[in-house]
Amino acid sequence: MNATETIGMTGNVCPGRLPRCIHIGFTLVLAVFLTGQTRAHHADSAYDEGRVLSASGTVKEFLWANPHVRVYLEVKDDKGRTDVDIFECGSVNIMMRSGWSGKSIKVNDKLVITYHPRRDARPGGMLLTATDALGKTLGWRTVSTP
Repeated sequence: MNATETIGMTGNVCPGRLPRCIHIGFTLVLAVFLTGQTRAHHADSAYDEGRVLSASGTVKEFLWANPHVRVYLEVKDDKGRTDVDIFECGSVNIMMRSGWSGKSIKVNDKLVITYHPRRDARPGGMLLTATDALGKTLGWRTVSTP
C-alpha cells in the first residue's frame, strides 16, 4: 500500500470522517449546553412554590404565545388603587394539552386567579388556576401547599 492509498485522494487521514467527527462532537456539546439552559429556565426558581395566593380582577390582556402564555390582570388593592399583575403560564402546547385555547380568556373577563407568588415580591406569579365569573375553572398545574 502506498502513501496515496493510506492518506486517501483528498489528503485527509480519515477521508470523510473528520468533518463528521467534528459535527457529532459539536452537536453533543451543544445538546449538553442547551439542556442545562432549558432546565435552568424551567426550574421555576422565580416563584415561591410553597405558597398559593389568589387575586381577583379584570383581564387587561391575554397573551397566547410562546415561550409562555401570560395573563395581565388589573387588580385593585385595599385602598382602591389599581395595578396590572402579570401571571405566567406554560407554553401554548402545554396549555392546549391542559384544555386551554387562545379564546379561553378574553379582555375584560372577571377572573379569580390562584398562583405561586414571585420571590422578588413583584406583583403576579405562576398561574395555577383561573376561575371566571360563571365559576368555570381552568388550570394547568396541581394546586398544592406543603
